[in-house]
Amino acid sequence: MDFSLGYTPEQEKFAVDVKEWLNNSVPKGLLTIRDPAKMSREQWQMRRDFVYKLGQKGWLYPGAPPEYSGGGLNADQCYVLSVELAERGLGLPPLYDVGVLAGPAILAAGTEEQKKRFLPPMFRGEVLTWQLFTEPEAGTDEANQQTNALRSPNENDYFIINGQKIFVGAFPSKPDQFFLLTRSDLQAPRHKNLAAFIVPANLPGIEVQPLDLFPPGTFYEACSPTVANSEGTKHSVFFDDVKVSEKCLIGGDHDGWKVVVAALDVEHSGNFVGVIGRNYTTEKFFAQVKNNPNIIKRIKDNPLLLDTLVDIYIDAQTERLFSIRNSWQSFNHIEAPYTGPQMALFSKNFGGRFIRDSLEVLGPYALTDDTKWQMDDGTFESVQRAGVCFASGGTPEALKINMARALGIGR
Repeated sequence: MDFSLGYTPEQEKFAVDVKEWLNNSVPKGLLTIRDPAKMSREQWQMRRDFVYKLGQKGWLYPGAPPEYSGGGLNADQCYVLSVELAERGLGLPPLYDVGVLAGPAILAAGTEEQKKRFLPPMFRGEVLTWQLFTEPEAGTDEANQQTNALRSPNENDYFIINGQKIFVGAFPSKPDQFFLLTRSDLQAPRHKNLAAFIVPANLPGIEVQPLDLFPPGTFYEACSPTVANSEGTKHSVFFDDVKVSEKCLIGGDHDGWKVVVAALDVEHSGNFVGVIGRNYTTEKFFAQVKNNPNIIKRIKDNPLLLDTLVDIYIDAQTERLFSIRNSWQSFNHIEAPYTGPQMALFSKNFGGRFIRDSLEVLGPYALTDDTKWQMDDGTFESVQRAGVCFASGGTPEALKINMARALGIGR
């Protein structure tokens, strides 16, 4: 069965322009790296320089409104751009920049002045934005914020922020600003006691500390065209009496939940910027199945593994078709809020199945990144770690709750 999508004549014409631009703009010496922990600062900076070029072209956020420096491209054009980037081992944000989440939130809840002030630098790739939602006591339950942003008793147009955020950012990026969710009212009820800010990262009282994690990122990220968009190393961010202007407040003092919902709708969609998802790890997996004599022998010796191969193929294509559907719905403004968490949940569960089933087929070589014994430059070892990462982008439990709410059914 062929699940491929060919270009239409209009797409073919646009693809010619995209290929020409990429041929002239992609940095020479850019390496394909399957583990973000092994990416040097030099390689990361080369990618950041390319991100800046994309932003100046308007293709960093290709579907975003052009009046805010987005590309204004339609769904067909965004598809072509994502495919042509993927052919070169590249992708759209994050690297590592969650302006991709802050942007929709500002579009949904920001004033026109804030849109003009905050969005163009994000969409042009001039600033790096980290999303600060998760706390030690607020992960799946985003409304349980303990970080406080309370109005200064002496200067009413300023807030004083105190608290801690965890599991944010990635190595070796350094943020220019934070997309921050806080508690703004100690007396108001849940969901009406929150505020969201765009906070400069260089304010006094802010401290960033690295968290070296075992997973390189999520399974979805590890199977993308480039794992340069995976987190690798996360961070904790501490706020100690940080003074922030009211001009940084997105919406009103109690509009934080409205802002965060706009961001989570994008994050939980599993499809940030209209990218049609190919699972590059499963493609590499089937290349091993077809071409590696040791793997071919393992399958001949154990024919029951053929059922496992079929299951992996079906899962990979199901994930891709979910991505195609979600992207099409987004660009056609079709509201089906259950579809985002549905795809994200499927991808997480697929990751858990894949690391088990692929290990059964490939054997212990899939567990090492040793240059002598690894398979495909350590791709499968990295994915083995990513497959156990069920939290980022919403836990399975949170995604099920989101689906239940969208469908109006019980959990």
